[in-house]
Amino acid sequence: MRALVKTGPAEGDLAVQEWAEPAPAAHEVKLRVAAAGICGTDIHILRGTWRCDYPVVIGHEFCGTVVDTGSRVERFRRGDRVVAANPARTCGLCQHCIAGNPFMCADRVSAGYMIDGAFAEYICIDQIRCHNLAPHVTFRDACLGEPISVAVHAVIERTQVHTGDVAFVSGPGCVGLLVAQVAQLEGARVVLAGIDRDRARLECARRIGIDEVVNLDERDPLETVRELTDGRGADIVFECAGVAESLANCWQAVRKEGTLVPVGMYPGPIRTDFGSISMKELRVIGTYGYVWTSWQRTVRLLAEGRIVSGDLVSHAFSLEAFEEAFRTTSNGKGVKVIFEP
Repeated sequence: MRALVKTGPAEGDLAVQEWAEPAPAAHEVKLRVAAAGICGTDIHILRGTWRCDYPVVIGHEFCGTVVDTGSRVERFRRGDRVVAANPARTCGLCQHCIAGNPFMCADRVSAGYMIDGAFAEYICIDQIRCHNLAPHVTFRDACLGEPISVAVHAVIERTQVHTGDVAFVSGPGCVGLLVAQVAQLEGARVVLAGIDRDRARLECARRIGIDEVVNLDERDPLETVRELTDGRGADIVFECAGVAESLANCWQAVRKEGTLVPVGMYPGPIRTDFGSISMKELRVIGTYGYVWTSWQRTVRLLAEGRIVSGDLVSHAFSLEAFEEAFRTTSNGKGVKVIFEP
């Protein structure tokens, strides 16, 4: 089969290759990949700033059709349309696994950089990571299942957004746009901010109905936050860009005794105004990945059409066009860029 493989540590070490077609283990389903999204983690892998056990097929946001099942698989059959989660494997015995939080398992193995992922024609994945799709949910909608689950976990499960809250979201990438949508579903008035290079993403935010969309190269988003809150600041702030400058704005945007949630992934240590936590008596809540209930909610939101997801898919490429696909993601011209293997 064809697959996009990270072949070494350097930025240029990426190639489409003929790769061994996987066969499902007893507890796995084999999917023909219909759509797979490029994530910020994939950009880090491309640049060599994220752990990667190369050579390995990258990609971890995916959906597809079941074409084969292992001998112990009972919940799925050939022809089922499913969306799947990471990690691919966990120990199943530690306190985090037992509590239902696989991302905290010290022995977790994730597809897309530790073992073969989804930028390929086929992938095998444990049946417990798979979720059936409603018949009317398209694969382009479903391939955003993982980032939707990240947003659901951050907004609903790790913290709480109340009706009437003002929420500030910094970073209009795919996850930021989804965090903004989920926060609005929970009843918040949302201010979403990005920079000039995010113009396409900011326009997408306006198109899908985000309350307040601000280009901070044209207007200070803190002015909008202050206007909406009589100068107090946002009740809850989500940092979704994963850069120090964005986090600096978040410290300023959040009100005293408010909540700040870092959602974006940072490539390494950063310098930031950590003293604001004490001076403002803030709650800073970490969030990483998702849990089973995140996916239950996500599948339901997709089935009910309450999340605008497919409209976020701005570009679709073949695996052979991977250089253009990554360039479109990195330069901010794409909202969500996917492969359709």
